[in-house]
Order: sequence, then C-alpha cells, then structure tokens
Amino acid sequence: MEVEYTEAHWKLLDKKREIALSVLRRLRTLGMVGYVYGSVARGDVREESDVDVVVFNPNVLNLDLIEADHRFVIQATPFSTPKAYISLDPEEKEVITFPLGKLKRDEEEFFRFGGLIDEEGILRKERVSGVNKRLQLIIPTEKGHEEMPLKGNEGLASKLLKVSISTIMEREKLLTKRMEKGRTGVFLRYDLGEEENFESSIVLLSKNNKFFRKMVND
Repeated sequence: MEVEYTEAHWKLLDKKREIALSVLRRLRTLGMVGYVYGSVARGDVREESDVDVVVFNPNVLNLDLIEADHRFVIQATPFSTPKAYISLDPEEKEVITFPLGKLKRDEEEFFRFGGLIDEEGILRKERVSGVNKRLQLIIPTEKGHEEMPLKGNEGLASKLLKVSISTIMEREKLLTKRMEKGRTGVFLRYDLGEEENFESSIVLLSKNNKFFRKMVND
C-alpha cells in the first residue's frame, strides 16, 4: 500500500524533527553524537508520536548537564544491557536513551529495526526505512511511503534495514506477543531523585543487584 502525505503531515514531520534537531545539537555541545529512531526517522509520524534519541557512546558524567523533567534507569531483563533515560517532558514523549554497558548486536540492531537517522540525514530531509509498532515495513517514497506487512517480507526488511534476519525474527515475535497480550513489565526500573545523578545511581544499583552489576561491567 502506498500512502501519500498531506501538507499537514509534512508540517507535523518538520515540527517533530525540529524538536529532534534541538536535542541532537545540545548533545553535540556536550561531546556526544545522537541518533533519532522510530517514526521521526521514517517519516510516518502522528500527532502523538514520540521523539526518541539514542546515544550509543555516552559520556555518563555529562548526562547530568542535560536539563530534564525526570531521569530513570531501566533494565528490561536480567541479561539485557541497562539503559539510562532522560525525559525532557512529563509524559515521556521526548526521551534520550543511553546504554550503560556495551550493547549486544541485537540490542544495537533494535534501533535500526525501527529506523535510525543522524543529524546530517535530518538536515538533508532524508527519511529511512523501518518497522512500526504495527509490524508494517515502512519504505519512504517521494510523496510519502509504501508499507507492507513484515510477515512474509523479513528478508527484504533485513536487506533494507541492514539488520540480521535473527533480529528481525526476534523483534517480530516480541511485537506480535505485545500486540496480543499488551506491554509486559521490566526487570528493573529505578527513578532518580531530584538531587541524584546517574553516576551515583549506577554505583547504588551495581551494589544491590548482581544482574545489573554484571551487565554494566561486561
């Protein structure tokens, strides 16, 4: 199916991307390179779409220099890499993600699965292919995008997204389960206090949780 964007859609995309650019520029002043992932990278945004940014090689000491509404740490499972999150708004619609350890291949490919773009790509008004939460493969076109079910097109998705077929299948299975049963819980979530910083929270969590400690130190 081909979707042609309206003028209102293009304006909404520009608005979301201006927010993303301001975040990427702020990160750059702190010596960090960020990437936008999800619908803002693909272009198939809606009014409620989040602006999600990831920094693959963060400077933890500089994270606390970023003004935020609130900060938290999540470890999805005992054997996944913990991540720090900085939410710029109360509803967590504008969030920066930072891995607190070395990402495994499938964890890094997760971001490419949904579509990943850098600051230069946004400035050039590029859009990238990716898979949305409805498991539709989104392929940008001049007037909008083409979309097709991921199911049955896993090989094409792997080629377009430069993601291993094993990651494609794993994400497909996880998102299918989530659509059927709803969002599942996470192994660990720690919300930082107003006077707390990431460095001290990492020390505390490492001391109290052996799984967190192992994944941060690996």
